[in-house]
Amino acid sequence: MRSFTKKLATATLAAVASLAMVGSLAGCGSNGAGKDDLVLTIWGGDTDKQTMQQRLDLAKKKYPSINVKLQYIAKDYDTKIQTMFSGGTAPDILEMAENINAYSSRGQLADLTAQYPNAEQQFGKANVQAYSYKGKMYGAPDRSAPGVVYYNKDIFDAAGVQYPSENWDWNTFVENTQKLVKRDGNKTTQWAYCEGDWWAWYMTWIYQNGGKIIDSNGKPVVNSSENVEAMQFYQDLMYKYQVAPKPEQITDSGADPLFSQGKLAMEVTGFWNVGALKDVKFNWGVAPMWHGKKTAVPMFSNALAVSSQSKHKEDAMKIVKFLSSKEGQKPIAENGLDVPANVEAAADKSFTEASWNKQHIDLSVFAKSTSMTWAPPFIPEWNQITKAMSDGMSQTWNGKQDVKTGLDKAQKTLEGALKK
Repeated sequence: MRSFTKKLATATLAAVASLAMVGSLAGCGSNGAGKDDLVLTIWGGDTDKQTMQQRLDLAKKKYPSINVKLQYIAKDYDTKIQTMFSGGTAPDILEMAENINAYSSRGQLADLTAQYPNAEQQFGKANVQAYSYKGKMYGAPDRSAPGVVYYNKDIFDAAGVQYPSENWDWNTFVENTQKLVKRDGNKTTQWAYCEGDWWAWYMTWIYQNGGKIIDSNGKPVVNSSENVEAMQFYQDLMYKYQVAPKPEQITDSGADPLFSQGKLAMEVTGFWNVGALKDVKFNWGVAPMWHGKKTAVPMFSNALAVSSQSKHKEDAMKIVKFLSSKEGQKPIAENGLDVPANVEAAADKSFTEASWNKQHIDLSVFAKSTSMTWAPPFIPEWNQITKAMSDGMSQTWNGKQDVKTGLDKAQKTLEGALKK
């Protein structure tokens, strides 16, 4: 079908071709792709689909001979993608995130390193590290929203506390949180800060303290002294300073509902909260995250990869390169879908001065925070890492065991998992 498209020269011929295409697609798979079409799979919602289609339409203008069919997978993305790989029908281009190196370690993804000689300049060092495995880059960073501090201006103003900034250290942070809490007798009616058992939250404290989960040799170092100190500080926010709610004091959905109800002074989360907060009745803003011994900001991202099974790798790489360019990422910014991973696109006015930003939130904070991000250890055993941490630390977060015991449990579990 791709070669057929090359022959189209007039509107009449195009119409005839469209009819022929409809007929030929009737015998194709459920995604409507012909035998020479590339298939790109994504997850997400309506805005994700619309935005990716707009980007593919732009790609079509640059590469008119390449047809790409968008296939949306609403549920069980990884399971369905693995089934496609097993059946030899993997998509040519795949949206990927934390599990990318579970695929690359099995030889299921093409090496994109040579396609991006200036990758760190284009996407930032942390983004490139996150989607690389054993020195090779297997995913082109596509969307990348650094975590930022969402803060309730009304609460800060009432308490006489200056708004958060990247200049805060941990001491400044904890001093200010104690001024932002409100209590009515034994009941807390307003919290200063809220996080929970999510890798992006607890690992950030670890990285800010100079710790890590996996060392440069691929070994787990979960119970290091730096990590114990960081997680003790994290637990102290709940039990010593009582500025953050304990697990039993919040719902499973965590910080977002508390913040949107005006009961929380600040939280650290991703770009998606900009849209979620558009109708709240209080004044709020975003700021770069504070620092510890080091600057470290969580990163919420995804990437585009090329399947090693693709029969059209060269064309697939052309499309991925275009989609990760400033031009190819512009609809992400214009639609308010996310922060473009391309550094130039994130700093462009199409994002920082986007028309959808009716509340005039300082969106440049996202671009500014990109240079502060740390790369999560997206090794093939990523799922085992997060499960080991959750299982090991659950009683610590509940105040029923000390921090070191929880980290020792996680360390032991990971040592076993990484030996296999």
